[in-house]
Amino acid sequence: MPSPFESSDIRYSDFADDASVNALLGGTYWKDDTISYSFPASNSGLLWSSYFNGYGSPFGNGEPWSTAFKPLASTDRTNFEKALQQWANVADIEFVQVAETPEAVGDIRPAYTFDSDELTLAWSYLPSNSPAASDIWINTQGQLNVEDWNPGSMSFETILHEIGHALGLKHPFSDSDDSFEYVLPDTLDKVSYTIMSYTYANLEGDEGTGFSFHPTTPMVLDITAAQYLYGANDDYHDGDDTYIYTDVETYHETIWDADGSSDTILYTGAIPSLFDLNPASGSIIGQSVYVQTNGVDLGLPIPNVWIADDVTIENVIAGQGNDILIGNNGSNNLDGGLGIDTVIVESARNQFSLQQTSNGYILSEKNESDNEDKLINIERLEFNDYKLALDLDEHAGKVAKLLGAVFGAASVSNQTYVGIGLSELDQGLSYEQLGEFAINATGLSDHDDIVMLLWKNLFGTDPEESDISPYVTLLDSGEISIGNLAILAADSNYNSQNINLPELFHTGIAYV
Repeated sequence: MPSPFESSDIRYSDFADDASVNALLGGTYWKDDTISYSFPASNSGLLWSSYFNGYGSPFGNGEPWSTAFKPLASTDRTNFEKALQQWANVADIEFVQVAETPEAVGDIRPAYTFDSDELTLAWSYLPSNSPAASDIWINTQGQLNVEDWNPGSMSFETILHEIGHALGLKHPFSDSDDSFEYVLPDTLDKVSYTIMSYTYANLEGDEGTGFSFHPTTPMVLDITAAQYLYGANDDYHDGDDTYIYTDVETYHETIWDADGSSDTILYTGAIPSLFDLNPASGSIIGQSVYVQTNGVDLGLPIPNVWIADDVTIENVIAGQGNDILIGNNGSNNLDGGLGIDTVIVESARNQFSLQQTSNGYILSEKNESDNEDKLINIERLEFNDYKLALDLDEHAGKVAKLLGAVFGAASVSNQTYVGIGLSELDQGLSYEQLGEFAINATGLSDHDDIVMLLWKNLFGTDPEESDISPYVTLLDSGEISIGNLAILAADSNYNSQNINLPELFHTGIAYV
């Protein structure tokens, strides 16, 4: 147990094989995986070291001797403990609170003090043999003194950041005092990847001064670095877990899941979202999070739900919007829910087989038996070199049938035509409107010519006048629209046989 005048034992961190981890290692960390913390209530000399390796003369005006010293308020303490717990969730450490006495204090001690620079929010010390080790100081002149430290705020992110230092993590960018240290490349030196960074940027490179909603957990690289030092928390979410997201709350977090054979991301909202199950990848789920400058959103939304490295989430159940789903290298259940949903496969089409089932499709990688995905409520399937529409009972089927009726059965293999039809329906055109759109594309306007075209495509022969006259009369009188007549032909059994609609249900229909 540390005292006001000596620290707990520390270890010196060796470099890892991962340069990204090395860029976050501060050189030391706590030897014991039980780390104590306390909330200082006084700046009495009995509770702080005035030795040269501590805080020096108590007649100075720095921390903790400043007259601005003050303890954390109860709400600050509550949120500070929430931040501690976020680190304990991912690393094999346990935080234990102790009461402060002249004989014993915590390894980590947060309190307020003074810094004249309002932009200095807080600072802390790395684990060391100094009594000041892992102390965290919050500036009374800064934002944390006037803002609640609720998760999602800059203040809560700042506390997560300072606890990271207290555990042995450093900034990932260059230190002018050490030109030989590891640093992250600019592409990774972003708060989205590590809360130890100072850079707020979106994927397009727009940099700002913060986020519309800040991280509420350590991020992907933080988790990897903390686990390198202390080991992983193998008890956290070690079963089959469901991570539920709604439109009621905003999220900015990284999922650490220790184990489980069937973990699921479930989104119940209606905002079009992106779900990426690959480890160390980010998804965009629910309420958008933006990089901001002075409260103004910049560019596109950023990924707001990440999956930690070495974590496997098996399943997605998407919401009511037009969603994008990306599986990982294992077997996934990908359920698009409502909307026009797309599964993206970052490989060539010929590496996979597709099999229709009673409630969707099974997509199997030919050379990887462990990679077999169940596709449920998925309308589109995109490979690197090929796109398939699978909703033959909806938009894809309507497009295929209209193509067969208006342009002939062979046109169903015209990927450009299919793509145009899908785009029009997906953007809100009705079946009738698409039928009229298709007829207009033929350049025909005379009712006799239109009926004759549909007849020939259905039956393969020129009609008699008596065959087409009833339909011409209906068009002339306005009792049926051109679009509805096209649908009548498209939905006929003759047309379904011509385009081999049952087979299309098995294979999907290609489009560009």
